Amino acid sequence: MTKTLEQVPGFSVSIFQDTQLFRSSIDSVLLAHWVHLKTQQQLVDLCSGSGIIGLCLAQKFQVTTHLFEIQESLAKLAQESINYNHLDAKVQQINTNINKVLDYLTHDSVDVITCNPPYFSARAHFKLSKSTSQNIARHELYFDQELLGQTASSLLKDNGSLYLVYRPDRLLELSQVLQKYHLPIKELLFIHPHQQDLANLVLIKCRKSMRTNGLKVWPDLILYNEDATYTNQLREFVHG
Repeated sequence: MTKTLEQVPGFSVSIFQDTQLFRSSIDSVLLAHWVHLKTQQQLVDLCSGSGIIGLCLAQKFQVTTHLFEIQESLAKLAQESINYNHLDAKVQQINTNINKVLDYLTHDSVDVITCNPPYFSARAHFKLSKSTSQNIARHELYFDQELLGQTASSLLKDNGSLYLVYRPDRLLELSQVLQKYHLPIKELLFIHPHQQDLANLVLIKCRKSMRTNGLKVWPDLILYNEDATYTNQLREFVHG
């Protein structure tokens, strides 16, 4: 195990990560900056990994937060980060399969759910790596779109919000699944590495509602200039 301690850009939080395990990256940071909460609300972060999203939001908005992560090694790292950032009173780390969340929380009790889910279907075997930790985090081996929709719909209060970061190439498929569970997509923000590149990520906000109209698409976010420096747009998104 080779641990690192890294400050999260735009937040007063540092997290432990391990070079031999799945490591959170810019997609989680962008998702954390996409979310808005009120101080009295309750947050659940599914597929929480090393805890980056939940810890950042718990610290920023001072909300009660539950992290759910199936990998014991990542859950232990997240607990170290909880302790390091003195967030023990706000954040609870739960090491379990997502299909067990209702053993810990009640139906219709959560205001906001965040999730950086596996992007690749279980059928995408050609993308599997040698790392079990990477495969569980990136492939739908234990958590798929169906379980995401079912879990979020069960936990969220009416009009509660689900925030996601995902791949555009599976957006239509995801939208159909979420709508089946009364979680229509309400807002989208597409992320492009460079100005001329196709979008490779999309930030998503859903609302638990029977109403499917009212989609808002925000102006695209470009991450890098031609010289590989961060764009002013990204700096404003993270630090503004």
